[in-house]
Amino acid sequence: ECSRFRGCARPQNGPGRGGSELRFSLLVLGLSLLVALPAGAQDIWATIVFPKDGDSVIGEFDVVVEVVSRLDIAEIEFQMDGRPIGTLTMEPFRMPVDLGGENLPHRFSVVAIDAEGNRASHSVNTRPIPISADYEVELQQLYVSVSRGGERVLDFEQEHFTVSDEGTPQELVTFARGDIPFTAVLLIDASASMFGEKIESAVAGAASFIHGMKELDQAQVMVFSDELLSATPITDAREVLTAGLSSTEARGGTALQDHLFVALELIAQRQGRRVMILLSDGVDTHSVVAMPHVFEVARKSNALVYWIRISGGTDGQAHDGAVNMTSAWKDPAQYREQLELLTQVVDESGGRIFEVGAPDEIRPVFIDILKELREQYVLGFYPSERRNDGSWHKVRVGVAGEGTAVRAPRGYVDH
Repeated sequence: ECSRFRGCARPQNGPGRGGSELRFSLLVLGLSLLVALPAGAQDIWATIVFPKDGDSVIGEFDVVVEVVSRLDIAEIEFQMDGRPIGTLTMEPFRMPVDLGGENLPHRFSVVAIDAEGNRASHSVNTRPIPISADYEVELQQLYVSVSRGGERVLDFEQEHFTVSDEGTPQELVTFARGDIPFTAVLLIDASASMFGEKIESAVAGAASFIHGMKELDQAQVMVFSDELLSATPITDAREVLTAGLSSTEARGGTALQDHLFVALELIAQRQGRRVMILLSDGVDTHSVVAMPHVFEVARKSNALVYWIRISGGTDGQAHDGAVNMTSAWKDPAQYREQLELLTQVVDESGGRIFEVGAPDEIRPVFIDILKELREQYVLGFYPSERRNDGSWHKVRVGVAGEGTAVRAPRGYVDH
């Protein structure tokens, strides 16, 4: 059962991933059809050879097209569910697709066009993987950063990594590296302690991140103090996102937990790689939502959480990051517990805390986060044991090579 599901995600013997005998057969078929086309017959012929009509597909694979034509091929247009996903102008006609962990039906279509504009089209309909009542397929994807001597390692292959789930080794069924589109929430603290150069540098840093986004990346800007000051929709429109940063003024207290909770709830509804970037210099003083609730939703969101933490002796935070403040609601020990839980959220997600001591250090941190996102590895596996009981599964990622360090999510919630 399990291997059948994995086969759907990455066919082992189909034309999407190899199989020399089948490729040879397809070549022979194509040549024979070309020879057999009589005068006056259709000038161009195309078919989707993978996936086939009625197949079940999930995860990463190639849509593979076979074309026979009297003339040179000008282009092959690919669509999924009525939306364009790419165009190819030369062989091999294989279009990469990543469905993630969604188990849904899809319609794949192609249009082949020859040098004189003659067209041939073909479509197939795929179906969801049949799932028994007590088992559900869900691809777990881990976004991993590897470094050696403080420099990121970018040339590892799948065999360099191992993954265990609750101590049990897992089979990696997907592997990628480099630019993977993301959805990011930029959560910017604009409380009174951010007045002046701090908020100006925060806005400039967030704008640099937005302008560095690529075509398929999306983001949302949320600016908060003890209330939500401004928020954009989730979009790829840079002008909309930067508009959300304009006229930002530092005022009010800090309700970090309330707004982090809301932002994590929102991003949890997105598909693909989710990123939360929190910039704050103060200890939470106004939130209604307790940090344990934030911790819980952070685990469920599967978001990479980055915290740009500005120190400087304000809001009870000393230059060394220690908390010495008290209030009518909390003593220093309770404030320290809040920060310890927030630190655990970041560590478990596979993200990172950046300690910033001066405003001019903020913009380079945003740029470094964006660079790290471009250089991560993506490891996918189907858990060998699922309980679907909401429990926390501990995950460990190992990496080969002496002196290498790996930063990866430390687990997931078994929904």
